[in-house]
Amino acid sequence: MSAGSARGRFGRVLITGATGFVGGAVARALLDSGHDVLALVRDPARARVLEQAGATLATGDMLAPDTYRGLVDQVDAVIHAAQRTPAGRMTRARVSDIQRADHTMSSVLAQACRAGARRYVYTSGYFVYGDRGDARVDTRTAFRPSPLGTGHAREVTELRRAAAGGLDLVIIAPGFVYGPGGLFKSAFFDQAERGRLRCIGAGQNFWSCVHVEDLAAGYVAALEHAPSGGEYNLVDDEPLRLRALVDQVTGAMGLKPAGTIPPWLMSPIIGRPLVRSLVTSCRVANTEAAGQLGWRPARPTLADGLPDAIARLRHKAAEQPAGGQERR
Repeated sequence: MSAGSARGRFGRVLITGATGFVGGAVARALLDSGHDVLALVRDPARARVLEQAGATLATGDMLAPDTYRGLVDQVDAVIHAAQRTPAGRMTRARVSDIQRADHTMSSVLAQACRAGARRYVYTSGYFVYGDRGDARVDTRTAFRPSPLGTGHAREVTELRRAAAGGLDLVIIAPGFVYGPGGLFKSAFFDQAERGRLRCIGAGQNFWSCVHVEDLAAGYVAALEHAPSGGEYNLVDDEPLRLRALVDQVTGAMGLKPAGTIPPWLMSPIIGRPLVRSLVTSCRVANTEAAGQLGWRPARPTLADGLPDAIARLRHKAAEQPAGGQERR
């Protein structure tokens, strides 16, 4: 099944969410490392660059299992990186929609992978650990999820049971993903450019970050080298407090420090579940990824990756036609 140029026994890989910020980076990293990529997208017009790079496109929707169930038989492994992204304030109803879509797709893919003896790589997130104050967190830490982590915590718990029954499972839990796009662009870069960036609360809670390209390299390493049942937190080497993160962003952009906004005042703007998650504190360690996979972030701290990310975002903005909008 695998092409001769592909890497190892997982030569051909289906990746969901291939036009997303994370999924797109993972797809490119897979192609660069010699894998054949079957990219599941909602809108093929948004994936032409990926297609030109060598990926094969398939069209599907998270809530329509018949559009992707059969694709599992065409590959050696599946990486599930798709996430529903409803517009507007993050209400409990919208969080429920995100979780329902993820559960639908993950359940179908995991079942198909187990039946066909394919590897399944699931994308979780560090919100599964919840608020841990100044304590260090690794994959042995029990789940106590923040509102945005409850869905992932349920999925991982179910997938662990499936792994006990024969599913070749790998779990990836990224930190806050930054780089030239995604939530970093919309929530930090764009807001800072408009003078609207604020630190939520005192900002003494820890965030654990990872550059999108380091994250993508981690997915490839986990796909190729993780033992079945492996779980990995992909974060850089230096968790930092939210206040320091915001200050580093504005400093790298040459802007004055951002002000603060109380969580209660931010909740009506972006949604209470999101605010409750953003103010949790989680100092995540990448111990297992480093020890088992030999993965080390090329940008070990946020300060190492910010200048290039901001330069690339400004370059994109300069090339963008007036009135245009970047697609996620």
